[in-house]
Order: sequence, then structure tokens, then C-alpha cells
Amino acid sequence: MKGVDGTAQGWVITEYKHRSWEISFEQSLEDTGDQTLLIDIPVGLPEDKVRECDSKARRFLSPQRHYSVFNCPTREAVYAETYEQACDINEAKTGKKISKQSWNITPKIREADKQAQKGKNLKEGHPEVFFKTLKKNSVKNSKNSKQGLKDRKKVLKKYGDISALDGFDADNVTEDDIVDAMVLALGDKLDLETIPENPETDKKGLDMCIYKPITR
Repeated sequence: MKGVDGTAQGWVITEYKHRSWEISFEQSLEDTGDQTLLIDIPVGLPEDKVRECDSKARRFLSPQRHYSVFNCPTREAVYAETYEQACDINEAKTGKKISKQSWNITPKIREADKQAQKGKNLKEGHPEVFFKTLKKNSVKNSKNSKQGLKDRKKVLKKYGDISALDGFDADNVTEDDIVDAMVLALGDKLDLETIPENPETDKKGLDMCIYKPITR
């Protein structure tokens, strides 16, 4: 299992083995091979309501990092042609419009959805859920701050050598994107459970859940 996070130009792919990480970049999920991907993007799209996994993940991260989990747009909104159309569709189905942030990642959601429907093994993960579970409490500072990034690296260092992070260079890939993918890559060596425990499936048969490490 590899950890994956989206970037402006593609996807950061990380693999954890021998207590270190390998980091690569691909423009398309189609080019990531046959291995299972634990990916920071919605997998399994709702029709007319908020996904249970989103509301429960927010509750899990509350009160400090809950805002990092947004409501996944409905399937029809994800495939809308404009932001305005997506807002109208989502509001009609759920009573709520979608944020600009959500709209900006709809190309990534569409790409993941199409690949999952073709049979690619994608599992949804959320980096902040991983960090809170592994650290035993929330990382207080934003990942976009110097202290927040340092705190997350400290968690990763418990699992091995993170020097690959310093040696990786790609256009339009930020350090926090790589750190997010790295923590998800740990899922390959950890026992995982799902939020919620018994997830619903969407109309395409995809599970609507977020994977997290089992708390010991």
C-alpha cells in the first residue's frame, strides 16, 4: 500500500519500507501501478446527503483540526461544469452549497472516482486523522506553519528515516503535501479500521469511509 496526496500538477506517491520512505511523483493515478493506494481524496461519492465518514472524522478531530475535513460534494456536483452549477446542485440535494476549496479539488475527485470505477484499489485516508491517532492527540499547529510541519515530521521520525523528504524535488509539490502522503504510507504496516465501522456504499458500489490506524 502506498500513500498518496494530490498536488497542483499531479500526485505525490510515497512508499514506506525498511523504516524509510521512497517518494515519487506521477501526473496521473493511472500511472501509479497496481498497488493499493491510500489516498487523501474522497472515494465514494454521496447522492443527496453529507457522508457519515466526513461528519465522524470531524468529530474525531474536534476541537482543533476538525476544519481540515470538508463535506464531499454530491456525485452530480462533482461532475458539474461550473462552480455555480455545483453549488446549485449540491444545495438542491443537501441544503448546502460547496466551498470554493471543495470545488478546486473536484478534478482530483473525478479522476479518483473514474479510476476506482475501473477497478483501481483506492482507499480514502485523511492525514490529520493519521497524525492524531499516531501522536495520541491532535497536532495543534497548521501544517502550513513552520511549527506545524516540524510537529508532523517528529511523528514520522518515530517510524524511521525521513531524509528522502529533504532529497525530493519536483515542481509544484510542497513539503506539506509530501508529509501528508508519507503518513498515509504508514498504513501499509499498520492495522487499519474504517470511519464509520460499517460504511455505506455509493451508487457505483464504492465504500464511503475513511481509513485510520487502530488505536492500541
